[in-house]
Amino acid sequence: MKNSKIFPFERNKYYFGKLLSVEDFNLEQKYINDKRRMINRFVLGTGVVAGMYAVQIDERTISVERGFALDSLGREIVIDAPEIKKLSLIDGFDFCVRRGNDSYVYLCVEYNEVEKSPVHSVAGTNASGESFNKIQESYRLYLTNDEPENDIMAPSDLYEQKTTIYWDGKVRINQIMPRYVRAGQQFELRIEIENLDKQYVAFSYDLALTCLASDNQSVVKVSFDEILYEKTGNYTQVYQLEALQCMDVEGIAEVDLKSFQLSLGKVPQPLEGQGKSVTHITEKDTRQQLIASYYKSAMDEISTMINVENLYLAKIYLVKAGDTYLIENIENVPFGQFVMNNPLSAATQQLLAKNHGSMAAVSDGSIEAAATRAEKTSREIASGTCRIHFNAGGRKGERFFSDEIVHGLGLGSVTLILGVSQANSMTFGSMGVFEKEDPAAELAAKLNPAKGTFVIGARLIANTTIDAIDVKWTAIRDVEEIIEEKTKMKVFIKPNTLALKTRESYYLEAVCSNMQDKTIHWSVADNGGMIDKNGLYVAPNVPGVYEVVAQSAAYPEIKASIIIVVRD
Repeated sequence: MKNSKIFPFERNKYYFGKLLSVEDFNLEQKYINDKRRMINRFVLGTGVVAGMYAVQIDERTISVERGFALDSLGREIVIDAPEIKKLSLIDGFDFCVRRGNDSYVYLCVEYNEVEKSPVHSVAGTNASGESFNKIQESYRLYLTNDEPENDIMAPSDLYEQKTTIYWDGKVRINQIMPRYVRAGQQFELRIEIENLDKQYVAFSYDLALTCLASDNQSVVKVSFDEILYEKTGNYTQVYQLEALQCMDVEGIAEVDLKSFQLSLGKVPQPLEGQGKSVTHITEKDTRQQLIASYYKSAMDEISTMINVENLYLAKIYLVKAGDTYLIENIENVPFGQFVMNNPLSAATQQLLAKNHGSMAAVSDGSIEAAATRAEKTSREIASGTCRIHFNAGGRKGERFFSDEIVHGLGLGSVTLILGVSQANSMTFGSMGVFEKEDPAAELAAKLNPAKGTFVIGARLIANTTIDAIDVKWTAIRDVEEIIEEKTKMKVFIKPNTLALKTRESYYLEAVCSNMQDKTIHWSVADNGGMIDKNGLYVAPNVPGVYEVVAQSAAYPEIKASIIIVVRD
């Protein structure tokens, strides 16, 4: 049942007295399978339908979760139970690391059939007289270094063209451009950079434009220097281009090889850059153009497919440690090979319509009002009034302080503005600067970021008979500062992986970094046991792979999880 050619369809014709053979029964199964797989290929597509996530168990072991997928020939692949495997024991590992590109490997899955239930064959067709009674549809996991060959892999590939400009096993530069644009339309050209080397990469090249322009120029200077960014290994740059007023022609963005320069750790590298991105300039709506092009070419592209494409479940990054390799990180479904089912498609369409309606409601208002709303949401503000009492007047140089004030903007840094209201005026800063001010005082505030409070102090710079002053305070906190502080906050769980027996218990420890409030809420996903507020986890009665989550009480968006393997 591993055929890739399904046409033409043939089925049995039954009549009284027909003698049925093995070929007839095989044809019956083939007819039913081919019809179903044709629907899978042409209507549903190729990719993961549900599950099949790869989870790191420890530095050398992964677990592939239960799931369902369709391969490029429309065959159903089902993983019915989590499969835990040492990476080095998965098919293809030794071949991958021997090829020299040992920074990462791709985990793939393929359809596989296994004969089972041996029986004695009365016909004696085999020399041993033994045959098999059933064929079990199964799967095979394997590792590969091979990059995708087919241009159309994920839904995004139908409307975007990805061109690899440079790839040497460590550094990859991809250039991504829409497949269809309207004449006169502005669009984005994306440059995606992946650096698997520890050294910093820098490159530059000229991009010659045909029927396209950038700021009315026919050349775009592309440049990148990783040292200017926080080193993450993956980066994206965006350039704005415009399609000229041409109809039914190709817009081209081609690399000028003479201008291509690349260095790794400030050391120039051999030049192997190449590539040309093409977009079709049309007067039609790009959605209509996409649909028309797909209907025109899909039949030939899908039906003439001979080889089965790799179904990529994960990209596993490796670190070499002596004679062995350790798992550094796992990126699931790296090429977006998903199959969207009807409920998910309906939900995304409804969400898109809802968001579009919200945007339309904003666009109906004035631009000025929208700008004002945006400015207000970019910061948090709190204000109040505090009375500072003097001792029935005060002498020059005396200091007086307020009680501790909670500003209400949470922990961390805020900006405080102080002012004193007198008659019809408001004075900020030192009141002694202006004449005839009574009382004449200097104001200051001392912030306690760890408690979210502050104290206001006043120092008299002249004698006064006034009993008290009312100080108006305003606390301002930029959202950017909040985001920056939260990015520094981390939660870790010790240990990072754990294997237990059923009903066995273990104390988990949550370590909070850069957080004042260290209160943690524990939870277990999918009925995977129990855990109390102190981190005591009790494994369930059923073996499996379970996830335990530690979540900050003060900042719910900050959390960590641990994968626990429970065995009999």
